[in-house]
Amino acid sequence: MRRLNESSRALLAIASTFVIGVVVGCGADRTLFSSPSYAAARSTQRDVARHHDEVLAALRTELRLTDVQYAQVRKIFAARQTEMDAAWKQIHANVAQAMRQTTAQIEAVLDPAQAQQFRAWIAERHGSSQADHPLHPEH
Repeated sequence: MRRLNESSRALLAIASTFVIGVVVGCGADRTLFSSPSYAAARSTQRDVARHHDEVLAALRTELRLTDVQYAQVRKIFAARQTEMDAAWKQIHANVAQAMRQTTAQIEAVLDPAQAQQFRAWIAERHGSSQADHPLHPEH
């Protein structure tokens, strides 16, 4: 079995941390996005900063980052946050659009009573009024 040198292990650890973060973030986002508490559970800047601080602390410990490396990684997180926020915003918009289109197509095959029942079913599962929910076709 081939052993990795220290820098290869460090890069693997950083990459693994980011991949795990993306997977966990996508799973949490998917769960929160479709949950009744989605609106109440939206992340604030403070939550993002706290998460970054936790990740940075873990990286600092696991990788034994020097003060210079720690400052550089912190700067990378800060510089990329706007880009990541924009990407998540676009993902949410794309999902909401796809759900609206899906809902409209389903409603097109239902009779009026079924369509009303379908909208109530969506509202019940997503904890919002029909007009406020991203799955509602007029939203």
